[in-house]
Amino acid sequence: MKLQKPVTSQVLRQSFIEFFESKGHRFVPSSPVVPHDDPTLLFANAGMNQFKAILLGGDNPTGLKRAANSQKCIRVSGKHNDLDVVGRDSYHHTFFEMLGNWSFGDYFKKEAIRWSWELLTEVWGLEKSRLWATVYEEDDEALELWKTETDIDHSRILKSGKKDNFWEMGEVGPCGPCSEIHYDFGPESDPRTGEPGYEAAVNLDGCERYIEIWNNVFMQYERLEDGSLRELPAQHVDTGMGFERILRVMQGVRSNYDTDVFQPLLARIAELTGVPYDAGEKGTPHRVIADHLRSLSFSIADGATPSNEGRGYVLRRLLRRAARFARELGARKPVICEVLPTLVEIMGEAFPELKARQAHIATVIRSEEERFGRTLDQGLDRFRKAAQAAVEGVISGEEVFKLYDTYGFPVDLTEQMALEKGLSIDQAGYEKAMEEQRERARSGGKFTSIFNSLDGWTILHDGNPTFIGYTDSSASVRTLRFREHEDDFWIVTDRTPFYAESGGQIGDTGILAGEGVRFRVLDTQKVNDVIVHRATLLEGSVAEASMATLVATVDAESREATRRNHSGVHLLHAALRQVLGDHVQQQGSWVGPDAFRFDFVHTSALTESEIQQVEDIVNRQIRLDLAIRTEILPVDEAKKAGAMALFGEKYGDTVRVLSMGEFSKELCGGLHATSTGQIALLRILRESSISAGVRRIEGVTGVGAFELLRRQATVATRLSQTLKCDDSEVGQKVSDLGAKLRAAEKEIESLKVAALASRVPSMLAQAVDLGRGKALAIDLTREVPDSATFSRLVDALESGLGSGTVALLAAGFDGKVTLVALASQDLAKTCPAGPLVQAAAAMVEGKGGGKPNRAQAGGKDASRIPQALEAFLAAARTKLG
Repeated sequence: MKLQKPVTSQVLRQSFIEFFESKGHRFVPSSPVVPHDDPTLLFANAGMNQFKAILLGGDNPTGLKRAANSQKCIRVSGKHNDLDVVGRDSYHHTFFEMLGNWSFGDYFKKEAIRWSWELLTEVWGLEKSRLWATVYEEDDEALELWKTETDIDHSRILKSGKKDNFWEMGEVGPCGPCSEIHYDFGPESDPRTGEPGYEAAVNLDGCERYIEIWNNVFMQYERLEDGSLRELPAQHVDTGMGFERILRVMQGVRSNYDTDVFQPLLARIAELTGVPYDAGEKGTPHRVIADHLRSLSFSIADGATPSNEGRGYVLRRLLRRAARFARELGARKPVICEVLPTLVEIMGEAFPELKARQAHIATVIRSEEERFGRTLDQGLDRFRKAAQAAVEGVISGEEVFKLYDTYGFPVDLTEQMALEKGLSIDQAGYEKAMEEQRERARSGGKFTSIFNSLDGWTILHDGNPTFIGYTDSSASVRTLRFREHEDDFWIVTDRTPFYAESGGQIGDTGILAGEGVRFRVLDTQKVNDVIVHRATLLEGSVAEASMATLVATVDAESREATRRNHSGVHLLHAALRQVLGDHVQQQGSWVGPDAFRFDFVHTSALTESEIQQVEDIVNRQIRLDLAIRTEILPVDEAKKAGAMALFGEKYGDTVRVLSMGEFSKELCGGLHATSTGQIALLRILRESSISAGVRRIEGVTGVGAFELLRRQATVATRLSQTLKCDDSEVGQKVSDLGAKLRAAEKEIESLKVAALASRVPSMLAQAVDLGRGKALAIDLTREVPDSATFSRLVDALESGLGSGTVALLAAGFDGKVTLVALASQDLAKTCPAGPLVQAAAAMVEGKGGGKPNRAQAGGKDASRIPQALEAFLAAARTKLG
């Protein structure tokens, strides 16, 4: 039955899922866009991410053969980086939905090609004359199947090279040819139509007439480390269709931004800013804000927060880019957060996590917008300084990159601002800095790439490990495979008592020992659902015979301490919800043997009273010695029973429910004490903010808590003895001493300022008369002990400078040079401080700038300060002589 066009986004999404359910596929909900269990990814960037373990030959516990879903995706870094063109063309986005169907060792090319054509032409009714198919140039099988399984015009089947039609997961691992389907939007859709020498074509970069809408990937090979290919034992199908692109086709509009997932957002942005939306270039700010809001909202809903590293840094840059475009529209107050309710209306039904975390998302975005409002002004100030320091009219590539990287200024904005000042930018230098950043990202992305291939491993047996650590801490195991990597060995066994890092709990350590060989396990990780022991060789030699059978023994003391801390975290979570409210949700945790960290949603710092309340509640539950029990339940049944599920976590059909009496019930796969009494004691070390709307508590339990008490008691005793008071009076005594110290420091500071001010007349007496004014240049390196004193002396000289005078003070600290130029108010226009300090800075391999009456520069060569003073006087003489 054909869909009637135009269709809504909700109807189209459901139609795709129902079509593949009718072909025997199982609907699998989207995984979080923040892949907490995959260290190789900042964000889920394809539908296959959550199935990677199956595609790599790992466990498939549910026996999944066919799957379909709509996956939340973000592409903002690495090779999948569309950021620069987002908002400028009609079809690229940072956040998008990927409709997909998969076969895991079941059907292959024939069915995939036939069903994709059936859905597009028979169910959705697309014009066959507008569809083109591409196949890999060496994949004759797919070419013939398009001819025999569909009625596509054979002239519309094209062969393409590796760049467009051969898909690879990474440098090594599963890969294979792919077959893409493109839609012809007509010549009127391509703005380059009519340009001399231009001809639109399928797979032509920048062509907006022929747009890829669906890609069928046929995984049939494995790429080895030497670059060669070998056949996979099982062949898979992985398809992806950009939801926004196919929605554009089905709704008969000219741009993805004209569809019903964007239009309400654009209208709301226009309403908030007072600037009507324009489908052309003038609408770029609206489109960028709408797109970036989607990425930010889904990421934050799934547990990410803006920060200065990793995915948090990517989010902060996205938000700042959107905020800068909002400023272009005249917004001076937060705008992005005000569009969030409209996004929830559009997508909240399909993705309920948006509704559930709407308040938290709004808090985080608003805070970041307000913060960037200040940063943006700093960025504009940074640009002014960069413009003043331009060499031969060119702003350095390093400065352009700094404006982009730190302040969110796109390079085209910096270039435009430079042109307005008659300057240009060092494009090559900027691209070099950008490439260095990309290289750092690529290097980080190789973290687990060797696991994507069996190449390099010594394979003794097939299979994947089973975790037995819930009941055992030691066991005889059989080695499946191992390899040497740098200074360590990576070992995979058929079963293991070692817990692999997951859910915030660190991996177990311990010993692996066999016939004539002994390893210390430094860490245990799970990569693509495979448990890997990272170990260092203690004794013996590594060979297939010695590795065949090993005894795996977990470090019992470390594990027990980790168990206590993990159970303490669960009690802490429940206590925080009691004291602060049900809005408290876990945002992340780290649990080791010596301490724990717990991050949670809350908008303000905890008071001393609240911290004490939380501690008291937790320790009361510890004294009650509640039984800690686990049970395996279907996920829906567990949630109905009140078990807390963590946002951003992906759960299977069955889950492990951990209960502590009636006080706490959570879904958790980690290791725990058997009763709360084993925790002994919990103490909170500190509470802090880690980002907008997210707080962090750090604490200890058990032995760590008692050691903390002992240290605190020792300090209190020593203080009471030193201060000659009772323990109860120590706090007041220390407070009184602090007040006296601050008063003394204030008095000393006043004396220092007065002493420095007294030196100003003798300094001014050294000024040289140049005719129309005086100039003073002094090296203070030997006269001032530090930069703080230098700054105070500069302030004192500025206050007493008088009229008709310019001055340069210089000093060298730790091999670096600081220069400050001053100009009296009457000379600020005719002899400004900026050019003067720049002339001096050039002598010490530095640069700088500032205001007409005060400018500063830094330099690298302190030995050339005398030349800097001479250059300053020469520049001043040119203006005042």
